[in-house]
Amino acid sequence: MAAGGIIAFLLVCVLGTSFLSGVLSLGGGTLLMGIFAWLMPVSVAMMLHGVTQFTSNFSRWWLYRANTQWTLLKGYFIGAGLCLVAFSWIAFLPGKIALFLVLGLLPFVNFLVPREYTLSVTRRGGALACGIVNTACLLTAGVSGPILDVFYVNSGLTRQQIIATKGFTQTTGHLLKIIYFGAFLGLAGDVTGHLPLWVFAAAVPLAFLGVWGARHIVNVISDDQFRVWTQAATMGIGVLFLGRAVVLIAAP
Repeated sequence: MAAGGIIAFLLVCVLGTSFLSGVLSLGGGTLLMGIFAWLMPVSVAMMLHGVTQFTSNFSRWWLYRANTQWTLLKGYFIGAGLCLVAFSWIAFLPGKIALFLVLGLLPFVNFLVPREYTLSVTRRGGALACGIVNTACLLTAGVSGPILDVFYVNSGLTRQQIIATKGFTQTTGHLLKIIYFGAFLGLAGDVTGHLPLWVFAAAVPLAFLGVWGARHIVNVISDDQFRVWTQAATMGIGVLFLGRAVVLIAAP
């Protein structure tokens, strides 16, 4: 069972990263996944992360639900469904090195794609591809924020539309992740053996509080500031976790 100090630190991280996600619609979930995996077994990190991020993303979507771009979601959910069917034959749980490598590399995906093939959810076939890629990342690395951001950063949508639409897709995506890791991989028992159930109950209002507190910041920054801060935060988190992967690889 995790010590009280670690549990308190984890809950503070839930609050802080939810605030970050509420401002930039990214980064917080990836950072939180890395912190959880840094301090706990991967199986426990996956499930606790799923619960907190479901709450955080649902809260963010609910606050901006009027801006949801529903026309983009049909293709997205077709892609997500196809991916989930494919993963029903896979029971993959990454080790920490693989997890941190994926967390660190995801933010740089956009630089590897030729400019003429820049990913965007508003391009033809973009929503379908987004559903497939986003769900695959969630089920293998626990997060998908950086790759999801790639589909939205050049979409031409406003920050409110991005926050709302991404919030809805991430809410459903993390619900699928909880079901996949908790039921298909049978990891629910690992979680209850490592953390008391009240930690999950405490994380829910903290995740909502972080998103609610960020709303004022979102309403005063410009779209240009939003995009610049988004890209800077994504790159910084990527470098941090690539460094962690290197340390783990080099460790005796």
